[in-house]
Amino acid sequence: MAGVFGSKPSDAHVIWRTGRNDDGKKKFDFEYLRLWAAHFGVDYEQWTRTDHERSDEPRVQHACVFNWATIGGQEITIDDSNWSMGQQRKPRTFVEIDEAGVARIKGWSAEAILDVAELVVDGPAFDLKTVDGAVKQLDATTLADPPEDDAG
Repeated sequence: MAGVFGSKPSDAHVIWRTGRNDDGKKKFDFEYLRLWAAHFGVDYEQWTRTDHERSDEPRVQHACVFNWATIGGQEITIDDSNWSMGQQRKPRTFVEIDEAGVARIKGWSAEAILDVAELVVDGPAFDLKTVDGAVKQLDATTLADPPEDDAG
């Protein structure tokens, strides 16, 4: 709920800072991100892992996965039945935010790591402000469907 005394600046905030001039501690509402994902039909996953580009220690990761890839495996056919063995599903396009507010955004052809000071979801858009002051907007619908030259 938006208000004074350090609460969320708006209902749509997922990450924000307390204090004046954005110099306070980062605050998070990952439950709102989970609800956003459910509303838009996006898979919401939570896991703990070490992402060495962000930290040398394991961190809880909150991920909105827009598209999955299947890797590895072997197809086996016996009579008229086909089986896939040893295949693994892994996130193909996603926004993953760790418990320190550092995000990994993986699209169809690019990937970025951003230290997020503020994240507001606005419909299908992610409005981000990084710790260094950069302002970015990501239309999440572009992560859901592959570009025409990458389809298939």
